[in-house]
Amino acid sequence: MNTSAPCSKDARARWVSARPLIGTTVSGVLLAVAASVVACSSSPADSSAAADAGPEVDAALLGGQACGNINSGYQGDDLCITAPNPAYGAQFHYGPSDYTNTEEVANYILQPGDEQTACTFFMTTNADAVYFNQYHSRMRPGSHHMLLYVQPPGGVTETTVDAGPTACEQGTQTRNLFGATTPTLDVSNFDGAPENDGLAVEIPATQQGVMQAHFINTGMTPLLQEVWANIVYTDKSNVKVLGDPIFFLGGLGMNVGLNQSVTIHGTANVPPKAGKDFRLVVLQPHFHTHLTRYEVTATQSGTTTTVLEQWPVLNTLTDPVIRWYDSVTKNPMFDVSAKLAGATSGDLYLKPGDSVDWYCDITNDDQPQPLQFTEQVYKGEMCNLFGLYAPSTGVPWSAFSF
Repeated sequence: MNTSAPCSKDARARWVSARPLIGTTVSGVLLAVAASVVACSSSPADSSAAADAGPEVDAALLGGQACGNINSGYQGDDLCITAPNPAYGAQFHYGPSDYTNTEEVANYILQPGDEQTACTFFMTTNADAVYFNQYHSRMRPGSHHMLLYVQPPGGVTETTVDAGPTACEQGTQTRNLFGATTPTLDVSNFDGAPENDGLAVEIPATQQGVMQAHFINTGMTPLLQEVWANIVYTDKSNVKVLGDPIFFLGGLGMNVGLNQSVTIHGTANVPPKAGKDFRLVVLQPHFHTHLTRYEVTATQSGTTTTVLEQWPVLNTLTDPVIRWYDSVTKNPMFDVSAKLAGATSGDLYLKPGDSVDWYCDITNDDQPQPLQFTEQVYKGEMCNLFGLYAPSTGVPWSAFSF
């Protein structure tokens, strides 16, 4: 196997540091405590460099371009993306640091027929908050999803550095910063709607970081599990409003037997502290392979409206859609009779007393053991809804349904 150094020299999941305002290195979303962080970026910029990328900034400084210089011997080398210049952002990498180190690479190999959801844990070192409004991610073939979290200190931490992926046992106070369910994801300045001008997500100071990666190998050859995730910063002076994640989990107690069909339903009530401009910014369903319909409704002042529809193909890995709700984005309108996926368009404002409901039609037509809420793509199921809301009430908007 002909090998060369990977785009991000990073034996675990760790950040290429960004703004010097947080000491010697910064966390973007997550920063590992391990040393020797080297990636596809230029040398650290002077501390006076602006963190927000204006039109005059060379695109190469923001990262996200094809690395073009790796040869691991596995599928997906072309997905590697360069890290941002340290003055403008950070890269989070899950995978081996050296493709010539067969022992290390073996930690990330997934054999045919295998499936793995694994995490890495580390503490951030940022003494101050940072903010982002743009992110890009790439995942090698076999990926199902990746999630980035932070949580207050005191939860589960990884004590063995560079040991490869470990079990996901993060605490209950995790805060989902962003994730991906498709091999390629690019979000730039929250898509440019005027009401999103100055919208950013805060990364709190001194947090425990977590990255979760889920891969499944349905092919005939081994796969390399690897993820690159970039966050692009915006300066605090440019932040006008903070957004926070939506984290809705449904069907936690599901038990769908063979030849059964059920509808999982979850409700998320608008937080009592929601301000007058409280709105949904983006929604993204998350499910596996036993859904035939996914629906989201919004109840505003007692009136319920369907705002998102998707009809996954049974027993097939279907990419969940991402829908933006603003004055610029024109979502394709769904068609129930033709089973065409879509969503409403325009801003979606809510207030205390309103709610968001999500529904999953689940059919178990092939699994002898009941479908339960698990990470297993073909043997388990989920009915989750992720996204972003603004203005933030100070915490993620979370809801859990059994």
